[in-house]
Amino acid sequence: MKKCPECGNPSYDGAPVCGNCGYKFPKQKVVAPKSEDIFQQEPKVKKDANDEDTISIIKNNKLIIGAILLITLIVICGIVLMGTGNNSNSSSPLQATANAMEYSTGDFSFKYSGDWKEINETDLEHAGAKFFQNEDNVTIEYYNVTSSADSIKEISQGILTSAQGKGAYVELVETITLDGRNASNIVLEDADGDYTRYVSMFTEGITHVFKVNGDSMNAVSSEDVDSVINTANIA
Repeated sequence: MKKCPECGNPSYDGAPVCGNCGYKFPKQKVVAPKSEDIFQQEPKVKKDANDEDTISIIKNNKLIIGAILLITLIVICGIVLMGTGNNSNSSSPLQATANAMEYSTGDFSFKYSGDWKEINETDLEHAGAKFFQNEDNVTIEYYNVTSSADSIKEISQGILTSAQGKGAYVELVETITLDGRNASNIVLEDADGDYTRYVSMFTEGITHVFKVNGDSMNAVSSEDVDSVINTANIA
């Protein structure tokens, strides 16, 4: 109920005028109910300080990632420069050694350490063979022979056939590179338990051979022996 402000007569809430004096009641304002905003933004979820996305992690650790990539590149370059084993003719340490000696015969030559000594031995099958002995008592023989073979493979097969006929066991057969040419590298365990290594080079009907004798495979394939073989040169 409401009262008329003029005469005080009570009237119902929706009455437009006072029933006693005719006073016109002012119209009531209609307040629209509050509606939800369908475009209202959802509340933002606060990220934990430890929750970093991938991009942030990369940005924050770019120095570490860069260092890892640089180290990887250096390692790869080192592997390429060092080569991959015996199939490349790496330069011998003897090239820069002051006391290195040189042996030369015709168009073939090689360098050997001044610590090696020439020994007086004879190879009945190869006249004119040259013998050396290093500090580990490994004997290194060099000889050359005229050959009718057509390839280094054929020469290798001849060495293997002869050695196996004497009871030797084949430990290693491979092709290596010496002086820019294909060469044969064979290691045999002899019937008496010692080891013999043949490194053969072939050019223009001549076979040049290093024959190395020692008491173990490591002895005949040591760095000291390899450093001499790697200096082999055909003019």
